[in-house]
Amino acid sequence: MEKIRSVAHEYGIELVGELPAPDTPTTSLLVTRGAQHQEMTAVAASPFTLGEVKRVVPLDFGKPVLALGARITPRNADHLRAAGINYFDEAGNGHLAFGDTLIDVRGRTTSTPEELRKPTKSASLFTEKRSQVIFAIISWPDLLSARLHDLAHAAGVSVSFTQKTLVALEAANYLDGFGSRDSGSLQNIESLIDGWSAAFSSGLGSRENTQTFRGEFDPFALPDDGPPLYVSGEAVAPWIKRHLTWTIYADGIPRDAARAGRWASDGLEPTIFVRQKFWSEPALAPTLGHARARLAPPLLVYADLLTSGDSREREAAQHLRNDNARLRAA
Repeated sequence: MEKIRSVAHEYGIELVGELPAPDTPTTSLLVTRGAQHQEMTAVAASPFTLGEVKRVVPLDFGKPVLALGARITPRNADHLRAAGINYFDEAGNGHLAFGDTLIDVRGRTTSTPEELRKPTKSASLFTEKRSQVIFAIISWPDLLSARLHDLAHAAGVSVSFTQKTLVALEAANYLDGFGSRDSGSLQNIESLIDGWSAAFSSGLGSRENTQTFRGEFDPFALPDDGPPLYVSGEAVAPWIKRHLTWTIYADGIPRDAARAGRWASDGLEPTIFVRQKFWSEPALAPTLGHARARLAPPLLVYADLLTSGDSREREAAQHLRNDNARLRAA
């Protein structure tokens, strides 16, 4: 079992506490990565199957479960992931989701030659720039079959960085690594969206990337000339009858909108949240009654709703995900 502690460390994960053993099949571990931490119930599973884990500890136990064992087969790994159970085996296969961390490594064996490409740490997929590339291929999957330059332009990053991100996605089993890329190359979309959304609040949607104001926003009060503004969050969620805030993505602070809505940074409860628009959409987004006010891509709206901390918005996020084909597996 101690080998698993070093395997987890390889992915930047620390397992703090006593690992389970045959005579003590369940223990409590503190699982940490950077500033993120989560208490989990660790289970020694032998054989390493869902049935064995459920025999040792009920799945409604309360704490998240981390199953540990010598070797897990791909089929049993699928069963554990589907049941929401985290796991690691001694070969380095693992699935771990908490906070803004998502590890999902598959296909490793104890006899894997060192010269083969090492599976990518999925946790590192969700840095801000890589999140921009992932955002683009989820929002416009046809870009996978376009020129690499077009995908890079849509994501707002360099061509070389885009290429490296695609290689990392292949290694983490989110892209089919065989044959030419196309919109059907995306795999495990649900898991990819979960990881992207979990990282959003500490990355692209962080406080450091957000400027807040108190005031109003009226799309019809905008002058006709000027760059578009992309509206997200509760203001574009039809399931919320009366919204209280506006989340806007723009190229810098939209001064004309700020003047018209009398935006002020007065330290009071903000009603306007402005973030830098980081993408370039390959097709014009739908308007919101005015040519300059446009609807942000669904993945961005979903993340803004999900990370708001408001129960109404989280419920609306789930409605959006259920209703939008790009936010769920086909």
